Amino acid sequence: MRKTFKYILLLLLLAFTAAFLMTSTLFNMKTINVTGNSRVSQQEIIRISGLNYQQNIFRINTKETMKNIFQNPYVEKIKIRRGLPNIVNIDIIEREPIVLVPYVGSYLYLDSQGIVVEINTSIEGMKLPVIKGLKFNTFKLGEEIKVENMLQLTGVIKLINEIKKAGLNQEITEINAEDILNLKFLTSSGIKVNLGDDSNINEKIPLAKAILQDLSSKKLKGTVEMGHKGNPVFKPE
Repeated sequence: MRKTFKYILLLLLLAFTAAFLMTSTLFNMKTINVTGNSRVSQQEIIRISGLNYQQNIFRINTKETMKNIFQNPYVEKIKIRRGLPNIVNIDIIEREPIVLVPYVGSYLYLDSQGIVVEINTSIEGMKLPVIKGLKFNTFKLGEEIKVENMLQLTGVIKLINEIKKAGLNQEITEINAEDILNLKFLTSSGIKVNLGDDSNINEKIPLAKAILQDLSSKKLKGTVEMGHKGNPVFKPE
């Protein structure tokens, strides 16, 4: 009998606590903190979240809020945390554009997964390589670009990730992926590099970096051939 009474008392206490948390104005939202964002403003995140000040923080539907925020293609991951008594913290991880793809007088910004995060007529200030040779008909912001030959996209992304890893991403101005068996890129100093296919790309890029540094120190221009067996060959202009 005593155990039953204690159980009922505990349930009543929990119900009272829940009712207090859900209805007390003490927990009405007064502050929304957004962290991890750089490309999407805090005001934009709050706007699309659907959150309203003075809304009880325990009545927030976090799944619905996250769904709203994911409308912005730059947003990759979200974590929402409540801070007592009246704070909501939104932690954002954004997608980072790594390549630019020409499209009808504009450029598509793609991340490392081939997701289209933005379309813009200007690439001023964007020190990212322009990808040429990709064929596609349509695209949708926030989704992976659907190219006719997905091996092209796979090869380009693999190449870009290795270029970024080697610290060359700001020195490459253009990548030609028209022939997946002969990937090419152009540097800001005007040196062309013919890589061949994307096999052993993790070995080719560090080697290409060393060659480019040597050529740059000697102020030489031309083409580096790496698509054959054996050592790379430099053909000066």
